[in-house]
Amino acid sequence: MRRHGSPELALWLPAHLAPRPGEPFGLYLHPDAHAADRLRAAAMLRRALGLGPPLRHIPRRDAHRQAAMLLIHDLAASGLALRDIAARLLPTWPDDWRSSSERSDLRRLAEAAAAMVAGGYRALLAPHRPAS
Repeated sequence: MRRHGSPELALWLPAHLAPRPGEPFGLYLHPDAHAADRLRAAAMLRRALGLGPPLRHIPRRDAHRQAAMLLIHDLAASGLALRDIAARLLPTWPDDWRSSSERSDLRRLAEAAAAMVAGGYRALLAPHRPAS
């Protein structure tokens, strides 16, 4: 892809995720150690497509927690029990599962994810207000 003398950009999209011509599409930038690189690449793409002002990185201190919540919710929605989810996610199994902090943590994340999916996500869309 090249536009108005911009550098050439290679864009890989799985066939089932490719946008339809003339329809809007979104970009998801994974919040990890390479997020700044991804943001620069997305900004180059937006400039090459002529899509307005550059993107700005808004740090989300809870991004890893929210990603874990959604993963736990998706696994639970696919029919896995909390114990099975723990077996997939935990690097080591706790000695006493019933009284482990890991079980409590997973349960809290699952409950928070259910609340977010039920409409709590709207709070993420609100303007960010710095702590005073």
